[in-house]
Amino acid sequence: MRLSEAAGLLGVHYQTAYGWVRDGSLPARLVAGGYEVTEDDVGDFQTRRRLGRNPSAQIQERDWVSQAGRLYRAIIDGQETAARRAMDRLAGRVSKTDLCDRLIAPALRQVGDGWAAGLVSIAQEHRAAAICERLIAVNSSQPAGRPRGTAVVATPQDERHGLPALMATVCLREHRWYVHHLAADLPATEVATLARTVEADLVVLSTATPTGVQRASEAARLVLALAPGVAVLIGRSGDTLADLADQAARVRPEQAPPLAG
Repeated sequence: MRLSEAAGLLGVHYQTAYGWVRDGSLPARLVAGGYEVTEDDVGDFQTRRRLGRNPSAQIQERDWVSQAGRLYRAIIDGQETAARRAMDRLAGRVSKTDLCDRLIAPALRQVGDGWAAGLVSIAQEHRAAAICERLIAVNSSQPAGRPRGTAVVATPQDERHGLPALMATVCLREHRWYVHHLAADLPATEVATLARTVEADLVVLSTATPTGVQRASEAARLVLALAPGVAVLIGRSGDTLADLADQAARVRPEQAPPLAG
């Protein structure tokens, strides 16, 4: 059954049931258009709730640390096949948002820390990022079904770190947004023109540096001026995709949220 049906049987809001799926309490399988759960798993979960016992998560925090460490070692050594295996171990068991937030992002942060300490070369950093980009791209297809809304994801001009924008695209698509992914280094006028053309409800401007945040804020103001009614969110270094999903869930075409930043 669909997760929405399971939420009805459990007497909770869909987002509550989704939270149980994300933390591993309620087993689910990601399919086109959302999540599916079995009647047996729903019944078992409901029984344990009545008894006051919460089932343990499928992936514990220590497991995420171990998995991220395994991925880091693969990408820093340029072992793309090993990196793909690290992803495949979790695929289908966890959400794509969690794969990005809790597996890929920590591994890439470790690469960045190594580069800052002079232990990782620029070539190694670029190779690691390129491997992760290919791993993410495999999971970035647009799901079938009626979309929640239309979004445009890009980075402001001169921001060349495109991976966060790609991860934002994966996250929004997983949450049923129809996403136009424009990659990196886009003039604000181009972003605004496309947003207006596709009648976007949401524009996400991803940044990875402090100077990028300032450029994104300037670009956001221009987008709001040229595409009235669109909501604009700015993704900063350290923000999570789970936060993005929560903010995007509150976006309504007729009532855009305040400008982030």
